[in-house]
Amino acid sequence: MIADSNSGYSGWAYIVDRKYAKSPEHYVRAFHLIQSDLQRIFEYIEPSDVNRSTYSYRIHELFMRTCIEIEANFKAIFLENIFTPVDRKGDSRPESSWNIHDYRKINKSHHLSAYKIHVPIWDGGNSVFEPFKEWNLQAELSWYKSYNKSKHD
Repeated sequence: MIADSNSGYSGWAYIVDRKYAKSPEHYVRAFHLIQSDLQRIFEYIEPSDVNRSTYSYRIHELFMRTCIEIEANFKAIFLENIFTPVDRKGDSRPESSWNIHDYRKINKSHHLSAYKIHVPIWDGGNSVFEPFKEWNLQAELSWYKSYNKSKHD
């Protein structure tokens, strides 16, 4: 991972930030499980440019779990900070109707579009990933569209 400024916080500061979420340690635990499972996949599939199009049910399962955890984190941030979206009529929308267009608002406070992830063991020139960079250009994230397509088909 590329070490950039994180506004003076240490890597674990959000765990004690009451505005992040109730029981944030559960979100960290989920992240560690995802990280461990990715490392296990890398035991079988070399992390490299030539293998970017490799498909397996394990990769698909990890992708789905990761997206679900991202949504869970977004919802937790919204709930803790009393997010109350409204529909076109001005009525409050329930949590079950929140979507990626709502989640994009988190980019303003968390600057997700600036985050870069470097995979140091990657073979090839594409070892840096910027999963939220598209929020600088458009509302939709290509990986999130793939997640929803896979979820609904």
